[in-house]
Amino acid sequence: MDVLRGKWKEKCILNVCALLVLCWSVDPSPLVPPLPTTQEFQCLEGSHYRTANGTCCRKCHEGFKLKEDCTKEGESQCEPCKEGRTYLERSNYAKNCLRCTRCDVDNEEEVSPCKKSRNTVCRCIEGFYKKRIDSVTRECLRCKTCGPGERETQPCTPESDTVCECKGFRNKKNNRNCLPCQNCRSADCQQECASGTDPTPKPTDTGWGVWSPYLLAAFGCVCVVLLVVMGIMGVLVVRRKPKGSSSFLSAEITSQGSEKSTRRLIQEASENVLNQSIPVCECEQELLSKLPDCVPKEIKISELIYSVLDQVPLRRVKELVRSLGVSDIVIERAENDHLRDTKEAQYQMLRVWAKGSAQGGGEVLARPLLYHLLDKLRDMDLGGTAEELETKYGDQ
Repeated sequence: MDVLRGKWKEKCILNVCALLVLCWSVDPSPLVPPLPTTQEFQCLEGSHYRTANGTCCRKCHEGFKLKEDCTKEGESQCEPCKEGRTYLERSNYAKNCLRCTRCDVDNEEEVSPCKKSRNTVCRCIEGFYKKRIDSVTRECLRCKTCGPGERETQPCTPESDTVCECKGFRNKKNNRNCLPCQNCRSADCQQECASGTDPTPKPTDTGWGVWSPYLLAAFGCVCVVLLVVMGIMGVLVVRRKPKGSSSFLSAEITSQGSEKSTRRLIQEASENVLNQSIPVCECEQELLSKLPDCVPKEIKISELIYSVLDQVPLRRVKELVRSLGVSDIVIERAENDHLRDTKEAQYQMLRVWAKGSAQGGGEVLARPLLYHLLDKLRDMDLGGTAEELETKYGDQ
């Protein structure tokens, strides 16, 4: 037994030794990734970048552009941007600097000049705010003024327009107009007025609230006409009455006390009045002649179009024309027909829109088209232009 145990121990020792030699000869590098070097850590921190050949180079500071990549781990070759002309605001490895912005938009002023590490800062002047058309193009528009029945909830700033809200509720048919809650007659405005934005108490009657001012005015006119007619009739009766008739009538009524006599006297007086020629028609004609002319004036298409072109910025006319429903084919045809005269091309675009519902021989604009134009201008944040056109061509 002792001999067998000795042989078994000797065999185990030999196997363990062979296993150790085998493990020592195996290369562990494919199984265990190498630890990153210091330079590789720095490339991940954002202050370095790796070139196409794998070299880790430091980025250029703000205000500098990359002239040449580093040839070994470390600094790159950088050169400064041109002061006042180009800039770069962050650490980078760009080959070119960015061009400085110029404050050349209408109603815009420069707040701070362009430097190597910072772009120009521009701002709209007081009374105007900035609207971005795209990532590069911008314009300064006049701040909106809250209209009748509105209150200002946010003032105009160089970056945003004025925000207005109705004190009462907004008219659903004409979204521009705000009405007091005392005129609310439908379910559409109940929710707006329920919030308590209008301090005016709501009247209990539900019939004639909206028309009461007009009814009062009409009633007053009728009363004035009646008073004038009655005054003329009274003067004529007094002039036509014979002398002593007053005492005669009173004596007869007193002495007889008869109802028949009273009726006869009243009938005779009425016949005397009716037999006279009272110029009632002349009075009515005189009153009617003093009434204001409420017929809206005609809007000449050519005059309106030139007013629009004078008010709307040149680069936004095409946007307005498309919003009015003019097709791109018509727009392209107008541009091709007037390549050297942009204003004439824009005139023809607007004329196609205006002639769609023209009146008066084709040269008078339909009034609904004017209101449609004003709504589109407000949708484009050109409220100031819309107000000027409405003042000039709206209902007088």
